Amino acid sequence: MKKVTILLLSLFAIAISVSAQDQHFSQFYSSPITLNPGNTGVFNGDLRASTLYRMQWFTVTNPYKTFTIALDAPIFKKKMKNQDFFAAGINFNNDNQGPVRLKTNAYNLLVSFTKFIGGRQKHNITLGYEIGYATKVVTLAPLKWDSQWDASNTSYNPGLPSGEPLGGAVGYLDMSTGIVWNFNTDHLFRSALGFSFHHFLAPNVSLTGANDRLYPKLGFQWLVNYKLSETSNTTLEPAVLVAQQGSSLLVDAGLNFKFVLSDRSHYTDNRNDKAMHIGAFYRLHDAFFVTFKFDYADVSGSIAYDVNISGLTPASHSVGGFELMLAYRGIFVGHRNAKRNSVRFM
Repeated sequence: MKKVTILLLSLFAIAISVSAQDQHFSQFYSSPITLNPGNTGVFNGDLRASTLYRMQWFTVTNPYKTFTIALDAPIFKKKMKNQDFFAAGINFNNDNQGPVRLKTNAYNLLVSFTKFIGGRQKHNITLGYEIGYATKVVTLAPLKWDSQWDASNTSYNPGLPSGEPLGGAVGYLDMSTGIVWNFNTDHLFRSALGFSFHHFLAPNVSLTGANDRLYPKLGFQWLVNYKLSETSNTTLEPAVLVAQQGSSLLVDAGLNFKFVLSDRSHYTDNRNDKAMHIGAFYRLHDAFFVTFKFDYADVSGSIAYDVNISGLTPASHSVGGFELMLAYRGIFVGHRNAKRNSVRFM
């Protein structure tokens, strides 16, 4: 039965690659430039670096592993007028799917332009563009097939030919775009509303030479920070993600609570901010997940854990997966305090 389960899950992984769906992170808000190219360079600071690692279904079969690393920064700020600026970034994604060893590597370059609209709510509109090259490789050699069953010895014989292909590979050009509207009413409320259009070239990702296109993906994202009062140490951080890719609909929604443990001060020995974030989210028809994050000065680290509620629950025993995140937001020496206190972006 175990072999049958592994085989079925392997075929499921192949089906995912054929239907050409994207991988995703539970902590989607912690991977801004993979979420929407319009987030490139849009933060309070001079340099941002982040990495996420996700592993899931490790109680069922060989775990599915996804990894991303990103770096982005605003550029030409001093040469622009009216608080407009350009930004650039790079991003690498790696995805490994289960026992079939379906591996995807994507190398992306991103650029964006932010226009300061002004007004009492300090509106900023950012248009982003991403271009990249991806490779997809599958290795089927580790799988077990009915044709390798040795009836004479009533046992499995890996030396017998399977009659199946050993794998394949493909490389393709990919492009995405997105727009993000940032605004804040005061120091208490900040919002980022985004729309993204990934894979608009619909590249051919077939491993067999057929015409299997990567479905374009339309996305909607809304992130909010709401501080309860001027003197409160608590901020509400609701987040929503909706994405449609082919026949697949992804909906993530939930809420993080941020608790400021200490603020930096020029008048005490405390020179670093410290904050803790605790939250809970729901992914439609798939999982509940909880999150924990800790901020210390310019560095943040977090973890998320999924409780599976999908049709895979009998095999997964409700264990979905977990994620680890590490991020750094650097601020150069010039005007450091002003940049730290900025509330222009999330």
